[in-house]
Amino acid sequence: MPLPSGAIEENLMIKIITMCAATLAFLLVVACTTAHAAPVGNPFLKGLKNPQELADKVAASLAQDPSGSSIIDPGRCKQDGSCARPNDYLAMIRQTDPGAVTSVSQLPDFFSGLVAVVAPKGQYWLACLKVEAPGKYTPYLHCLSRTFKRGEKVWMDPKTKRLILASDCTNPIEKPVRQACAEIHFFAYPRNGDTVVRYALIGPQMLDDECFGLKRPGEVEFERLWKDECARSGCDFSGASAFYGQPVQLIGSTAITAPGEYILRVPAALSTSSLRAYAVALCLERGSESSDGVGVRYVHYRLSKPRTFVATVRYSTEDVGRHPNISWTWGETPHRQ
Repeated sequence: MPLPSGAIEENLMIKIITMCAATLAFLLVVACTTAHAAPVGNPFLKGLKNPQELADKVAASLAQDPSGSSIIDPGRCKQDGSCARPNDYLAMIRQTDPGAVTSVSQLPDFFSGLVAVVAPKGQYWLACLKVEAPGKYTPYLHCLSRTFKRGEKVWMDPKTKRLILASDCTNPIEKPVRQACAEIHFFAYPRNGDTVVRYALIGPQMLDDECFGLKRPGEVEFERLWKDECARSGCDFSGASAFYGQPVQLIGSTAITAPGEYILRVPAALSTSSLRAYAVALCLERGSESSDGVGVRYVHYRLSKPRTFVATVRYSTEDVGRHPNISWTWGETPHRQ
């Protein structure tokens, strides 16, 4: 598909000379990759059939530790990372269903009163447990978003009609994803030495972050864009900022944990000319090496799904074909198509 008018000039901006120092120790990258091997976020407590079963488990946990600070099911925690404590549920439900519970001792009765209903359509933001350190789990409300699985139920508070928990993982439900979103697809393969992808939003001001998220190969959830988990000294996208003449508004980085196609979700307005001053910059790391930076701008998006504009960063120049010419490159000079 040919690029729109003016895109030849825009193509001069799709590759940014890499702004990352290539001399950082390889061990730093390995440490990041290992520490974030399960980056999407853990379930609260999987394997439950109904709200009453959760109520019973929480009641048994509180009988042993009334403070609510002990893991509800240590065996399940070791099995699949379902390491929630009663206090984790309490912290989230206080935000999603205000006034429903005011103390951890009220959780068993509250859970036993929930009713299972058919899950709604569309994507919803869910809470998750984030592994902050070995054995330390922190609940985050705005953690990941996904559509509910076929046949999945949600557990609702019949008094307030609020959706409280997803039955598959019992993660608390925050709210629907309402904002229209676009997507940037890119490819990475650990077998080729790919370790980390870094990305930055560059533009006049920060945009509403409702859309920002990342989906990994084989996953159904979009995880929120966390802080710069794989930060590297000197890799602050200052070169990209100078190139575009706009400040950096958001920086993120994520360990490459699976081979294949990754999806970076961004506000749909980035795919329109109304935000021509913005770019999403990405670079791929292999050990201590970094690719040339790739700048994705509004001209690179195509209507690929129903009502969704998609830009694709190909794995190599050989994969580009007739698509807009954006791909990972290593030490190459920006060029025209």
